[in-house]
Amino acid sequence: RGATALFLAGVVALGVMILPRGFDTDLSQIGTGRAALVFVYDPNLVVSNQQTREMDKAREILGDEVHFLVADIGRPATQAFIDQHRAKSTQLLLFAADGQVLGRLQALMTAEQLV
Repeated sequence: RGATALFLAGVVALGVMILPRGFDTDLSQIGTGRAALVFVYDPNLVVSNQQTREMDKAREILGDEVHFLVADIGRPATQAFIDQHRAKSTQLLLFAADGQVLGRLQALMTAEQLV
């Protein structure tokens, strides 16, 4: 049992390490008065890490004008988001301040394209 618990703790720690740092996963921020860009993150795909690097660059330019969010496919709340918006892995969804979907893009998008 001890080995199993240790293994599970290691898997959880690895999952946390893989998730891009600095991106919020709280999708309830969509529609709260600020535009939101949500990236459907799949840790199994290299393009996901590339896209989060580009999002980080775009965030440096736009600052607090836009919520930059990550919908990690490994989280239960993300499945509800994917179902509701018919989102696909590595898609970027742009939401208006009121929560209306304005557009969908497929990764990889450069920071300049996102801005």
